[in-house]
Amino acid sequence: MDNLRTHYHYFSNEEGDGYEIYSCDFPEVKGYGDTYDEAMSDLRRNLKRNEEKTMEAESLMETAIAAYDKKDYMNAKAIWESLSGTNSDAMVNLGTMYVKGFGVAKNIHTAYDLFDRAASMGHEVASFYLGGMYENGIGVEANLEKSIHYYTVAAEAGMGTAQLKAGILLRNDDVLTSMKWMIKAAHSGEAQAHSLLTYVSNQSQATDINVAFRMMDESSQRAKVEMVIAENLAPILASDGGGVELVNYVSGDAPEIWLRYLGACSGCHLGPTSTAGMILEQFENVIDKRIVIYLW
Repeated sequence: MDNLRTHYHYFSNEEGDGYEIYSCDFPEVKGYGDTYDEAMSDLRRNLKRNEEKTMEAESLMETAIAAYDKKDYMNAKAIWESLSGTNSDAMVNLGTMYVKGFGVAKNIHTAYDLFDRAASMGHEVASFYLGGMYENGIGVEANLEKSIHYYTVAAEAGMGTAQLKAGILLRNDDVLTSMKWMIKAAHSGEAQAHSLLTYVSNQSQATDINVAFRMMDESSQRAKVEMVIAENLAPILASDGGGVELVNYVSGDAPEIWLRYLGACSGCHLGPTSTAGMILEQFENVIDKRIVIYLW
């Protein structure tokens, strides 16, 4: 606490004048006093108590998890209930018990309330569970919009499975955001994202770059990409009843081209030796090998 970052304000009311100080790292912990120094001392005492409570809660959580793993659900439940007033992990674990009916009677509504409280505290797993409940109508009326909202909250927290879910559910209504999440899910190691998304690039083999292309501003580079689609790719793919559209272009050392399959190409997850390879080759002829193409 030597590098304690704080904010304070001076107040005056019927009980007198004084100071209120709170920590930037733990804004819920405050200190009060008639003088600034008294308020700071009170804040330090309260932060110390908060630290001790946190350490105690962590120890109890470990004990509860060990009990749960041994199927000692009674003790696990007792500990998580004692912590569920403020600890979001305890809320989620207790809610999971109510979903599965382990050590308690199944109660989806109780589970929902626990997940909802944890999600409001920023718990990404709780948000993911709520996304699943709204997606599948478990304990609540199915609601796609709410499902996407909760999956997105978890996705923004870096949860790969939530990124995958958000990508799939947004596929028909918001292609750009859908692909953004699908790409992130693939980079997070989600196997299904890898199976749905085609990635092709020869950037590791690139020995030089197209200086003229890279000196263009981003809008001009994008126009060049769209020209390749219209003049080079469209005639080839149209002969098979398919096509691609540009979803996003990201400039940089290795420009990214996000494409969506259309028509007969939709759902084609072909390797780099077939359609995807042909598309990559067409762009390499205009730009260079140091590019990345995502197709979905």
